[in-house]
Formats: sequence, structure tokens, C-alpha cells
Amino acid sequence: MAFLAFDYGRRRIGVAVGEPLTGSARGLITLAGGSPPPWPRIDALVTEWRPEGFVVGWPTQADGQATPLGPAIREFGAALEARFGKPVYWSDERLSSHLARDRSRSGRNDPGLDAHAAAVILEGWFLENAHDA
Repeated sequence: MAFLAFDYGRRRIGVAVGEPLTGSARGLITLAGGSPPPWPRIDALVTEWRPEGFVVGWPTQADGQATPLGPAIREFGAALEARFGKPVYWSDERLSSHLARDRSRSGRNDPGLDAHAAAVILEGWFLENAHDA
């Protein structure tokens, strides 16, 4: 049972895959962002991994309020759910970029910092929802 996670941004979208049984995730790819999102690439990932659902990083400010990107992220999550008929879960993404930098390597096959951030987001969600996933 796999889940795909997204670290959504206007310029880049990090994508990771993971499974709740192990609680681990790995970055797959960093896609170019934009409007509309790169649906053909996302379609291919969904076809390949056949996820049970999606986890999307939800950024908040220090006071807990949504960031200005919040509405675009909610729109992306709603589009994922409508397009694929799979549930979308939200996960706090604070510190994900910082933790992703620690994981990132400069190897030839590195999926990029945003993909590592998506993996951190997914692993955090697995930890918080171990009894549900």
C-alpha cells in the first residue's frame, strides 16, 4: 500500500512515495510547478505507483495561520482528489525543507530538495497517523 506525497510550490512540486508499513518514504522527482500543475507527469506517477491516497504538505506561519500559498495548495489537493478519486490528507510541513537539506545528497540520481521535502512530509504524516494508515 503506497502513498504519494507532494511538496507543492508555485515553481516546483516535490513528489515522494512511501508506505505506512515501514513508515519510510523516498523522494521521487521534483516537477516544474506552474498553473496548471504538470498533470501528465502526475498522471504517470499515479499510474506507476497506484497509491491508496495522497499527502500534501500544508505550510503555516509561526502563529499557525496559513501562508499566502494556502489557497493554491488547497486547490491542488482538491484537484488531486477529484482527478484520481483518492483521499487527500494534509500534513504540517514546517521544518520539512530544513530536514530535507540534511537528507539531500549531490549524487547524479538526486531527485532534488523538494522531493526530499515531500519524503519528510510523508514520513511525518505516517508517524502522526500510524494507527489510521
